Amino acid sequence: MKSKTLKKDKVNIITLGCSKNMVDSEVLSGQLLANEINVVHESAKKDHNIVIINTCGFIDKAKEESINTILEQVELKNKGRLDKVYVTGCLSHRYRDDLEKEMGAFGDKMEAKYKDKKDDKAMNEKADKIMEEVMSKCK
Repeated sequence: MKSKTLKKDKVNIITLGCSKNMVDSEVLSGQLLANEINVVHESAKKDHNIVIINTCGFIDKAKEESINTILEQVELKNKGRLDKVYVTGCLSHRYRDDLEKEMGAFGDKMEAKYKDKKDDKAMNEKADKIMEEVMSKCK
C-alpha cells in the first residue's frame, strides 16, 4: 500500500483535440489555481501525481491520441507513479461505456457530462465538478 506523503499534490492537465478543449482546460486550471492547487499544463516533467486528460471524441486523430494517452497515464498509475487519473471531455461522454468496459474505471471517477462548450456557464459548471473531485483528493 502506498502511503501518503507530505508533498503537496500537483495536477497535470493534458488537453487533446479542438481549441474548445483548450478553453475548458484553461478554465479548469484557473479554478484549481484559485483554490491553491498546484497545476501545470502538459508538463513533460514527472513531478505531478494527478492527471486530468481532456479528451476529444470527434476528430479521428485526436480520438486515437486520447485513447493512447489514457492508456499511458493509467499504466503510470498502475506502476505507482501517479495517484489519480481523471478523464473528461467529449470522448469520455460519447464512449463512456466502451472505455469502462475496455479499460476499467481506473479507480477514479470519470467525468462524462458533455456540455455545450459555447456556454460559459456550462463550462464553469463542468470545471467546478472536476475541481471539486480533484480538491477532495488533494486535501
